Amino acid sequence: MDFGLKGKTAIVTGGARGIGRADCHVLSREGAKVAIFDILQEEAEKTAQAIREEGGEARAFYVDISDRELVNRQVGQVAEMYGSVDILINNAAICDTIASITKFDDEQWKRDLEVNLTGMYYITKAVFPIMRRNRWGRIVSMSSIVGLLGGYGQASYTTSKIGVVGFARTIALEGARYNITSNIIAPGIIGSEIFLNSISDPVKDEVRARTAFGREGETWDIANAVAFLCSEQAKYITGVILPVTGGLDLFTILPHQ
Repeated sequence: MDFGLKGKTAIVTGGARGIGRADCHVLSREGAKVAIFDILQEEAEKTAQAIREEGGEARAFYVDISDRELVNRQVGQVAEMYGSVDILINNAAICDTIASITKFDDEQWKRDLEVNLTGMYYITKAVFPIMRRNRWGRIVSMSSIVGLLGGYGQASYTTSKIGVVGFARTIALEGARYNITSNIIAPGIIGSEIFLNSISDPVKDEVRARTAFGREGETWDIANAVAFLCSEQAKYITGVILPVTGGLDLFTILPHQ
């Protein structure tokens, strides 16, 4: 199916690896030019190079999305280079803070919300006028299943991820008359580097057992959903939360095998 993205310009934050990297590849394969915004400059360059080797167009940009001036400067550079910014994937986030509320570090709380929420605000604010002038835009923002259900020891991450929902729905209202959609994806357990390399095998098995499928999802599962929400076929969909969770949010008791 042709999603109608040929010639569009997409910015993907946190596009160097994991879900963001898959987003970049899928959008490129649909014909979009991809600007990879990430603090992981070397990995972002590798992702851009891999896309170019596939025949796509991609460039890596060093961006800390919590730095408003840097965000504005790099968005301006993308718009000048490609002539527009049509798609924004708000994917970058920090999720490494784990502590019960009585032991939670105040500075980590501030840092996590500065990146996960305020950073998303900065970059959305920067691209919105471009989309409004063009009277076309697609914004997809990553929440999380823990943002909807809560996550033990993840106060800052869960707070930021439910904040994503309120922000993205507000942008949906403000953008609709300009043909700008704003939607939210809530991933479940996805087999990215963080899940595969940072969690012990017993915990991974326990989490997998909670899903209806009994396994983690792939980064491509998220990326394919992203591409659809950016498509012409999804032009009348805005302000929705799309859980891509493998049934993690269902009441799941798997039978003994």
